[in-house]
Formats: sequence, C-alpha cells, structure tokens
Amino acid sequence: MNITPDSLTSVPPHVRYRFAEVQRLMPKVGEAPSDVLLTRLELFLDEMEPWLAAQPELADFGLELLDARQVPQLRQQGAVWLTSFPTKSTVDALAAVARDTSAPLDVRNQAVWTLGYRQRRGAFGGLLWTPEVVAAADVVLAELLEADAKTGKVTLEQLPLAARHAHSEVVFRALTKAPVLFGNAMECFADAPLAEALLEHLPQLSSEHRRRCIRLILATLGADAVPALQEKLEHAEFDDRIEALFLSVAFGDADAKDALRREFEGATYAKLFLGRMAWHEEHEGVVPTVRGLAVARVTAEQPRGAALEAACGQAADDLGALTAFARHAESYLYELWAWAVRGSNDPSRARTLAVTHPESEPLVRRLHVLDLARRGRVRQVQALVQGAQDGDFAAFQLAVNGRPFAALELASTTRRQTPSVVAARILGCFRAGRADLGERLLKEDLPPSELVAGDELPEFPGPHERWMAEHAPDVDPALTALVRGRDALLELAKAAPEEAEADTPSLEGVQSIVKRLFRGLPNTTVYFAGEFKTMSKDGLRAAVTKAGAREVHGPFPDTDYYLMGDWCEVTTIATLERQGTRRLRSGEVEGL
Repeated sequence: MNITPDSLTSVPPHVRYRFAEVQRLMPKVGEAPSDVLLTRLELFLDEMEPWLAAQPELADFGLELLDARQVPQLRQQGAVWLTSFPTKSTVDALAAVARDTSAPLDVRNQAVWTLGYRQRRGAFGGLLWTPEVVAAADVVLAELLEADAKTGKVTLEQLPLAARHAHSEVVFRALTKAPVLFGNAMECFADAPLAEALLEHLPQLSSEHRRRCIRLILATLGADAVPALQEKLEHAEFDDRIEALFLSVAFGDADAKDALRREFEGATYAKLFLGRMAWHEEHEGVVPTVRGLAVARVTAEQPRGAALEAACGQAADDLGALTAFARHAESYLYELWAWAVRGSNDPSRARTLAVTHPESEPLVRRLHVLDLARRGRVRQVQALVQGAQDGDFAAFQLAVNGRPFAALELASTTRRQTPSVVAARILGCFRAGRADLGERLLKEDLPPSELVAGDELPEFPGPHERWMAEHAPDVDPALTALVRGRDALLELAKAAPEEAEADTPSLEGVQSIVKRLFRGLPNTTVYFAGEFKTMSKDGLRAAVTKAGAREVHGPFPDTDYYLMGDWCEVTTIATLERQGTRRLRSGEVEGL
C-alpha cells in the first residue's frame, strides 16, 4: 500500500500524523497485532472517522486490513474502516467476506453491517452512497437474506438490522420470502407486496417486532389496510392494538376514534392519548416515525448541504412528534432522532430533544448550548455543562453572545487548554473592559498546537491549525479566529438579546485570568517532566519547594506547572499543555 502522510492533502495534518502512527505499528500480514496497535486503531476510528471520507485513497488501508490473510481482529476493524468508503470495489470486497462461510462470524457480521449502513452522522464531507453503489450492496444483502430464508435460520445477526437501511425491490423480494424470520429487518422501508406479506403474517410475528410492522404496513398500504389490520389485531396485546387504532385515525377510520374514546374514557391519562388522536386527525396519512426513519437511515445517500439539513430537520420533527404523548418504546429511536437533529444543524430542535429526552442531550449538547447562549440563558448554560466536557465551548458561546463575565467564570472552571476556552478568555476580557488582559493572553497563553510529528510540539498556530483555518474554517470557529488574529476574534462578538439574563455579577473570572498571567509559584503544583541528565533535578526540586510550590509525581490534571528536563516524550508535553499545565520558563525558578 503506497499511502504516505504527505499524500493525504485532503485531511488535516494531525489526522495524517495519527494515521502514520497506526501505519508504523502494523505487523506483517498474518501476524498478530500488538495491543498498542489495536488501541490506537480503535481511537483513530473513533476520533478521526469524520475526516476519513475526505481522502478516498484511505480506502486502500481498509482493504488491507480486511484481507483474508489478516487476523480476525484486524479484518473486523477493516470492515469498520470501510464504512467511510462506499464504492463498488469496497462493496465487492465486503461481499466476498460476507459470503465466506469459513470467515469468523464477527468479521462477517461487520462486513454485512457495513454493506447496509447508509448513515452520514458525524462525517464532515465526502461520504456519499451513490445509487450504483447502493444497488450493488443491496444485491448482496438480498442474496444473503434469500439463503437464510431457504434454511429458515438467520445466520448473521447483523443482516436484518443492515436491511433496515435498504429500500430496493431486490431486498423487499427477499424479505417477502420469510417475513416472520426477518421481523427485525422491518422498520421504515417496504413496498406493497412486502407490506401485504407482513399483514398476512402479523399474528406470527414476535411481539418485539409487531409494533414496527404495524407502522410500516399502514405507512405503505394506507387506508386500504385498516380493516384487515384491525381484524388481525382483534385479540392482540393492548399496546399493539392501541397503536393500530391511533394510526388508523390518520387514515380516516371513524370507528378507530370511537374505540379510542371508549378505551380511555375516565382514565387519568386520557387527555394525553386524546391529544395524540387529535394529532393524527390533523396529519392525515402520516406515520411520523416511519417517515422520520426513512430519512435518518439513509442520510449518506444525499450530499451535505441545505437540502440534507432540511430533510434532517423534518426527520427530527417526525421522530419527536409522538413523544409529546408518550415515550418511544424503542430506545434507539432517540439516538436516531439526535443524529437527525445534528444533521439539521438547528439549535432549537436540540432544545426540543433535550427537554423531551434528557438522556439524549449529550449527543446534541453543543447545539443545545448554542441555543441557550444565543437566548442569553446564562444559568441554564452553566448548569448544563457542569461536570461535562463542553464547558470550554459553552464559555466561548457566552463570550460571543454578550455575557463576558459569565464566560470568564465558566472558563475558570476548566483546565483544558482548548481553542474554545482560550478564545473565551480573550474575547471575555475584551468585552469586560480588560483589553490589557486580552492582549496579554493573545501573546502569552495560546492553546497548544496539535501534534504533526513525533519530535516536537509546534507553537500555535501550527501546521494543523493553519490548515483547519484555511480549509475547514467552520468546523471550529474559535480555532479559526485565533489563527486569524485579534480582529477576527472580535468580529465574532454579538450583542446579547433583549430577553437575556443578567451577566454574572462577579469579578472572579477576571481575577482567575490575572492569577493565571501572574504565574506565581506559591501554593501551586509542579511536575518534573522527562529525563534530567545535565540539569540538577535535586537542586530544581529544592528551588521549587523554596518558592512555595509542591512537586507531584505524574502529569495529573489540575497540575499548575511542569518543568521540562533535558528530554521528554512529545506526547507527554502535549498532554500537559492540553490540560492547561504551563511550562516553567527560564528565570521563574532558581537554577533554571
């Protein structure tokens, strides 16, 4: 495989560096990977996956991992890797694995899942399932489904779940041959013959699949299916029967309305359920969960842009429509709802999800913070990010939206030295009337750059930061503004809205900046980083103690300073800098 970091011009330099790390750790074909490689590979996929599709050549690495000569752990990771590269050649390679009955089940299951997975989720760009590739993958899924239909047994547990993404006749025909066997595949896509087969076999379907099938049948066949559906469910479980009645209302069934009124007459929760009935009356012919999933399952079949954002917004509304009356029985619907919200890029929809289902809030937290900060909800922003990982982003948004003192106070609670928290401090100081502190922060306290080589940590802005500001300025606005300078950062400032809460009546945030810039040693902690050969570690340790500081024996979070020896791993320095630990400079400690 001839992929060098320098050839990866469509991804940021830090991604190239991380990929080169993985490459260096790769064993010879057929040899077992080290635990370090497996960890690095999993981290790379987790953290860098959004960028992969931007560089089509990286598909070759996934194909190398998938090679039959590799050990199963690497082959499975290869199938995961190829999720970002839906092409005819990758479909062919995955198909060969899926069909290979001698291959490990975990590897085949992942290959099948990748063949079906058409969700964009967090990918920044480049990921696109073209109609030709979709058709090629569907042929493979249909072949595997038909083979299982003949034996009456599902061989690969991921196959029905992967089939939920398929909306082609070839897959529908395969599912029609064994609708009960493939109950787990029935969700948001079907044609009339498949829906009719489901209707015929509805009593035989497992209870865990029946409600999804009821929705799918009515969404596909419409009013014509209502009488037969009611007959099939006459003696069904309460929840299934009630679901069918509600959806029948959407197709004009007056008897269903009467039945629902009788069912809930006098019940304490009658108002909620009658409200849902009214919703269906107002939205004739709509099965919102099915319509929302039909978008959420295939977001990678449409290029990024305004049209996709609008489609995701409608999907988010559909997936949340009925939660005003009752929670979704299937928890995974909330995850897909959250990704639809993220795809819509709409802060107000994030607010709706967060209020309706707080458990899903972490997936949309940044959009939720953005909504609250733009509306000046200072206390809610502070409460939302307390103890969370997004305090730096929240501080930045408060600074941008006219609440500088609250921004500085929130920034003081995080020791992570990210572009967002640094931008929040600088912009907060300027807007709080302390331009002097803002100027000093711009000169003395910028965030660390991302690693792009294994020998040194570049000064900010490094190659990665300059690349991001030029090629992907909207991914991290705080970073982009810091790279472009003070004026770009000040241009981000917006007036607080009229209904905004009052700013934090405290100077503690400003005082924390003063303390940080003062760089005094009394009552602080110091870590001795690296090897001390020519420098006297004992002498420096005595000087640090004399100055009123305390030594710590590890690069722990909340450490105030580090003192670098003659040599230290660049990754250690990067970790220290990112967690806000500052390097002691010459003259700040006796003997340094």
